Amino acid sequence: MCKISVIIPIYNVEKYLDKCLKSVINQTYKDLDIILVDDGSTDNSLNIAKEYAKKDERIFLIAKGNGGLSSARNAGLEFIKGTKLRDFFENEENIISYKQSNTFKNSTKELTKEEINKNFTKLSKNIIQTKLKNLNDFIIQDLPDNIIHFLDSDDYLELDCIEKCVNEMSKDDIDICTHNIKEFLEEEQVFRQKAECDIYLNCKYTKNISGIDFFKKNNICEFYFAWQGSFRAKLLNIYKLRFTYGIYHEDHDFGTILFLSAKKITCVKEELLIYRIRANSIIKSEKEKIIPQSIPFYLEPLRYYFDDYSKLRAYFKAYCMCVIGVNILLFCKESNILDKKLQIKYFLHYIHYYLEQYYPLNYLNIKDLFTLVGINLKLFRFKFMLRLYFRHPKKIFKKNNA
Repeated sequence: MCKISVIIPIYNVEKYLDKCLKSVINQTYKDLDIILVDDGSTDNSLNIAKEYAKKDERIFLIAKGNGGLSSARNAGLEFIKGTKLRDFFENEENIISYKQSNTFKNSTKELTKEEINKNFTKLSKNIIQTKLKNLNDFIIQDLPDNIIHFLDSDDYLELDCIEKCVNEMSKDDIDICTHNIKEFLEEEQVFRQKAECDIYLNCKYTKNISGIDFFKKNNICEFYFAWQGSFRAKLLNIYKLRFTYGIYHEDHDFGTILFLSAKKITCVKEELLIYRIRANSIIKSEKEKIIPQSIPFYLEPLRYYFDDYSKLRAYFKAYCMCVIGVNILLFCKESNILDKKLQIKYFLHYIHYYLEQYYPLNYLNIKDLFTLVGINLKLFRFKFMLRLYFRHPKKIFKKNNA
């Protein structure tokens, strides 16, 4: 049977971490590999994680420099049980690493014992420390055949979540098993009657279906996946798939590429994860006008172009959507997994906001992104704007004949 690895990124969640970790260590499925990744917390989160690691030998804790949610999840992947990096601290052998993530190319490099020891410090049997913010700048490995379930550290699982996912995946050799969620409104201290961020609720085709057919039959363009279920880690090896570093909405391109790579997925209707909607967090920061003295490192390059923090963040979101669109299109082109019409449809869905609102602003070298997929941005936008102002003759005739 596959090892089940639960990966929990942690950042300044001392108020919620205890409930999160208890929901994992008390799962009805006991044979767990629990990976905690503290992403440079400045509150008491790391100490709480260390106390749990001392009490439960199933827990493996990585304390790293702050690099954001993508880097924390990726670090967890590199340390799941069965990886060379996890085993290194017992064997101390050189490790073969890929040079690049999110590619079909197989260029490798050899990491020596000295290089690895220089970047990682073993604090105890199951606690590792590193100054690296983005581990994938250093190492990208083939992953063992584990089942992965991500969990954000302010959320928590129903106690039978993992067992139900494993049972479902073992029935028909399933690659990905999603489940529904409950949304808990932190400010009101109540559960929302119907989850608003559950993208699977309205899907009709959800059982034993390929990822490609899941998108096509449910007519899905925008999609995201991280903690909404379990997946087989071996799916990531095809494309060396990891979360994109330094962007928001990193689960969009990751989730889309993951699902497109899956031969068989299934969705269960049960609500197996409680998603906490915290009061005055993201919504509040999106409305702030004054730029704080301290902002996330990936927003810092935009500081001198904006005098309004909400506008700065809105531009960065448009940039992130462009990165996601390019990443998905690049995968589709290299894999030839979808016809060109569908590729452009998904691509346009992510980049239209930039094309409408922010073109030709190029603060984060957005134009260079499009060269990666061989697109002349100026010409592409011209065609896009024509489509907005003029209806296609075929659509007119189709409507008249209806």
